[in-house]
Amino acid sequence: MELTAVKVDVQDTLDVPVTFDDEGTPIEGFEVVGPDSHQYQDADRKWRLRSVKRAASRGRPVDSRSENGAAEVLNTTLAVQREIVFACVVGMYGFTDNGVPAEVNVKTLDVIFTARPSWLTKVYMAIEANVGFTPV
Repeated sequence: MELTAVKVDVQDTLDVPVTFDDEGTPIEGFEVVGPDSHQYQDADRKWRLRSVKRAASRGRPVDSRSENGAAEVLNTTLAVQREIVFACVVGMYGFTDNGVPAEVNVKTLDVIFTARPSWLTKVYMAIEANVGFTPV
């Protein structure tokens, strides 16, 4: 890779549509920053620190073969994904609140992604795929 290509704007955004009209035109969706953004890196660092502290205080590894251990790993993974998506969504379109365009904030995102958890997965996968954020 040419070194000049590495110097991309880490605040570049990607459009992640979630609903479409009959012609395939996006109606609702999210504008997100990618894995190299400050938002992503801060959220990821926060979870890594939390995991290290939790492991140190527990004094033993999580036994993911047990029901409780597997649930703990799954719940942590889902919480990390949610935190990263909430940090990386910098815009959205098509969502209204009493006829007014909805604001991007934790409360709004919580309402949307609690009602539509598959959208959270779609947005997370788009962010992690890193397609559209890295030069070709």
